[in-house]
Amino acid sequence: MKYIKNILLCVLIMSFPLTGAARKTDDRKTVSEAMRKATEFMVEKVSNNGGYLWNYSPDFSRCWGELEAKSSMIWIERGTPAMGHLFLDAYHATGDKYYLEAAKKAASALIWAQLPCGGWNYMADFAGEGSLKDWYRKVASGYRYCAQEHLHYSGNATFDDGTIDAATFLLRLYTEEWDPALRPAIDKAIDFMIQSQYPVGGWPQRWPLRHDFVHEGKADYSSFITINDGVHTGNINFLLDCYQILSEERVLEPIQRAMSCVLVLQGGKPQAGWAMQHQLDMNYSPGHARDFEPRGWASTATAEMIGNLMTFYTWTGDSKYLARIPDALEFLKSIEYSEDMVKFFGVSLKEGQILCPTFVEVGTGKPLYLHRADGKYFVDYDPNNLITHYRSYRTINYADLERRYRELMEMSVEQATADSPFKGDAKVKRYPAMMSKGAGSQTSREEAMELISLLKDKPYWSGKLPGVSGENPGFSDAPLPSEVISIQSYMTNMVKLLNYFVSL
Repeated sequence: MKYIKNILLCVLIMSFPLTGAARKTDDRKTVSEAMRKATEFMVEKVSNNGGYLWNYSPDFSRCWGELEAKSSMIWIERGTPAMGHLFLDAYHATGDKYYLEAAKKAASALIWAQLPCGGWNYMADFAGEGSLKDWYRKVASGYRYCAQEHLHYSGNATFDDGTIDAATFLLRLYTEEWDPALRPAIDKAIDFMIQSQYPVGGWPQRWPLRHDFVHEGKADYSSFITINDGVHTGNINFLLDCYQILSEERVLEPIQRAMSCVLVLQGGKPQAGWAMQHQLDMNYSPGHARDFEPRGWASTATAEMIGNLMTFYTWTGDSKYLARIPDALEFLKSIEYSEDMVKFFGVSLKEGQILCPTFVEVGTGKPLYLHRADGKYFVDYDPNNLITHYRSYRTINYADLERRYRELMEMSVEQATADSPFKGDAKVKRYPAMMSKGAGSQTSREEAMELISLLKDKPYWSGKLPGVSGENPGFSDAPLPSEVISIQSYMTNMVKLLNYFVSL
């Protein structure tokens, strides 16, 4: 009897891992089928020649990028390249070549959309330049808010969430199979970046240069040296990728100039920070951008450039990149909000974080606050009744910056530069298997199954239109939908399912 009990116990113990393995197999199949279902809908029903906008009404009568769009259009900024990256993530996770082919289709759309100068605009229109100009005219007459970068057809390319997004995706796709058909577009993008760089090492927001959009009495800011939205950082990183992956030595001097430019743009004490835009005057002083982006020193730009300077030191071992970091840290602390102001804005800070104004006035250091009334933006010193689509205050991870600086100061140069991409024995760069936002996080089985259940009655995850989409510039008389086909919902939920899939 005891012998039989032992046998039964062994059988029960052995059955548990088998049951677990069987469930993993079932889950992998279930998740794989759901991801494929949602992707096939996007690729075969939603995409336009391989490209994507942001949102679509369920009956496809209306569609939107950042603003309402024409059905002939695709979006570059946080649109088609982001979808391409997601497809590559899915291909790496599943091995299913359907995703690789979807990425190639996105690349074809981007290659078509690449401008003769080698860069990309925020969007492209397969119906041609005339149709795109008509879109700009309707936007200018129909939208009141949040569309200032889209109010004027410049006919040139932008670095602001356009060119870098597209170029980086094409380079990543190129490394999959080294398809020579992709190389000309990548080479054009490299040429564009080199040719558009100013002698001092910075880049304009748009290029070839235009100075033809004077708005609200302010000069056309698109020629200003641009840090905003990671332009300067993104350009350096893309050129470095080209050096590490393609052995493009012609990018080395532009990279060096761009690194030195960060030093040139830094303000003097006590305002030893950086602005989101810098004018092309003798001092490269802070410049304005949109009506709610005034001329001023910027806390986020300052934190970003402090981080960049420390990175440049690890690449080069040159102490000039560390020399004025204490001045910049001191500037951030000098504009830190008091506890009372943190409470006033209702912000919860994590350990090591500080709250700072987005902009401070040149000279006085006073916080600048962003407002709107009677259809006009204005800036003053009053922290009440602020606009909500663009924050007047920002959270800065000050402790992380200070800690990293202290650690670098305690290292030897050899230690700090051990992984420098410019060393003779530096490894050739490889892109991560998954690059979409949220990749690598954990997704529970319950969350994954809930996402899959949402696809039971329709092949997509619904989303909501942002507020600005409620303005109707005249593209359609159809009513606004209560929910939309959203590529952001698709990408977010696909990443969650991919995270669960790779954990099985």
